[in-house]
Amino acid sequence: MKPQLRDFFISYTAADRDWAAWTNDVLEDAGYTTVVQLLDFSAGSNFVTDMDEALINAERLILILSPAYLQSGMARAEWTAVFRKDPDGTRRLIIPVLVEPTDVDGLLGPRTYISVHGLDEDAARAHVVSGLQSARTRPRRRAPFPGNR
Repeated sequence: MKPQLRDFFISYTAADRDWAAWTNDVLEDAGYTTVVQLLDFSAGSNFVTDMDEALINAERLILILSPAYLQSGMARAEWTAVFRKDPDGTRRLIIPVLVEPTDVDGLLGPRTYISVHGLDEDAARAHVVSGLQSARTRPRRRAPFPGNR
């Protein structure tokens, strides 16, 4: 039986497990389908084949971006597997979610990220959901009049 296609695979390191769990809840609450190690990989299974299947069967990849993430060889393997499918970012297959201040260099450097660092939970939740939408499909608020200040 063919595995179910998911909207997002959430890539994270052990240091950011709580952020991965929270992000998973935000995405599922917004109606997206996800695969995330902490919920979908069973004890005794083959981690490498589980990861491979998750990457193959997810339309896009969420990176829980932190200094620990950038230092992880396994995390690098995950995002580079998707990077080769969308090297210029036009398909938006890699969506970094910045959870703490992080210097991002190299091939991930030019990717636009969703920053939740320093936001309260409601603002962070809204920021993640709106950041996943295409720029012109986001709800537009009227810009305040900049004069008379």
